[in-house]
Amino acid sequence: MKKWTDMQRNARYETYSSQTLATLQAQQANSLWHLHYHLQPKSGLMNDPNGFVYANNRWHLAYQNFPYGAVHGLKSWHEISSDDLQHWQDDGVGLQPHAPYSTQGVYSGSAIAVGERCFLMYTGNVFTESGDRISTQLGAWVDADGTIDELATPLISAPPTGYTQHFRDPQILHQNGRYYAILGAQRQDLRGTILIYSAKQPEGPWQFEGPLDFGYESLGYMIECPNLAFVDGKVALIFCPQGLEQSLLEYGNIHPNVYLLADAVDWDHHKLIRPGKLHNLDFGFDGYAAQVANAGTQGARLISWLGLPDTTYPSDGEDWQGCLSLVRELHLQAGHLRQTPVVDALVGAVNSETHDKIDVASVLHFEWPADVEETLYLGNSQEGLELHLSPQALTIKRIETSGVTATRHATLLPEAHQADLYLDASCFELYLDEGTVVLSGRIFPSGDWYLSRPTQNQVQVTSRAMATIF
Repeated sequence: MKKWTDMQRNARYETYSSQTLATLQAQQANSLWHLHYHLQPKSGLMNDPNGFVYANNRWHLAYQNFPYGAVHGLKSWHEISSDDLQHWQDDGVGLQPHAPYSTQGVYSGSAIAVGERCFLMYTGNVFTESGDRISTQLGAWVDADGTIDELATPLISAPPTGYTQHFRDPQILHQNGRYYAILGAQRQDLRGTILIYSAKQPEGPWQFEGPLDFGYESLGYMIECPNLAFVDGKVALIFCPQGLEQSLLEYGNIHPNVYLLADAVDWDHHKLIRPGKLHNLDFGFDGYAAQVANAGTQGARLISWLGLPDTTYPSDGEDWQGCLSLVRELHLQAGHLRQTPVVDALVGAVNSETHDKIDVASVLHFEWPADVEETLYLGNSQEGLELHLSPQALTIKRIETSGVTATRHATLLPEAHQADLYLDASCFELYLDEGTVVLSGRIFPSGDWYLSRPTQNQVQVTSRAMATIF
């Protein structure tokens, strides 16, 4: 795989030829691991979803993109939109890096509908000659026709006293006639927290209200991608704590994406009312940087990056990396967040017998009784997914061609269960009991996959084809 220097990572886009970009796009489009119904980059690296909003009767979304390789290089936003959150239109490059405030990349941010326009609030990144980071919170208006008008001066030019330049990923909200922004941050003593700012208008001036009291003074050494979701009369705080102690929450990835539920937000005192305990948002292998769209009567929707920071993947060898999860509708059930994939227009006809070769673009539905003890295997002799079902837990083992294996667990109640496993060329998402537990990740098959299970099995399996969106 290519080794990138800092100079190559930060080279301006205009230094690349149109032929180079066309070659990279063709390589991704022709990849064995090209996805069928999950969002993926046209070329290069895709990571955090951004600017997710419902405006003018249409859903809008962007994602961070470095188009020229599978590396966290100079980031821009790539824009897409949809009527149904399943079929997407490519709207081209959106925010682009430039001096003086985003010279080394346009980083994560959010959007809010204001009349017929949208307002973007996002982080610009600059590195000094000495290697220091300067993070600035920027703003832009987007007209109904997609025209972007960036504000000339920052919304927030520096972190408050007592915090480092790890200060990013604003979510902008409108509550009680005032605009609020929550940001991921790091204290000077290297503890992660979430900060609140407010303003009368999106353009500001923005004033610092203080750290958000969400039941923890701090978590890990940094918090990224904080989002508030308003779900069924409650509030879900969704975020990514880096360096979180396992004693506070058990997780298997390098960094987790977590959530907690609260009754409401007390904006006057910048605190959550009766916040609950931490939960994993996704129990799988690769979910991170989830972003929420709060769409009023439409409810809350969520989409995640299926990838992790500081991680390499086999597709890196083809100069592309990353994809996004299915969009998930959020509800509450028994004190937990329930995530249901939006797929009604994608699910097709029933496939042939499921002991035959597995369609790489399909969904498998499983049902099993409370007392089952059974193992299913999807894959071949080189790689696959092993699902072990027991009365107490579901265990999924990912076996890769390289020989690397990893295991994740989800605790179950003593009752009958069902699950839907969405397979798509190089990613999967497993929704247990209508989304009360989600496990997702990347896997890169080198050959055909089959379903293997015991002769005397108690698990009912059906399979349906999934439509392609590309």
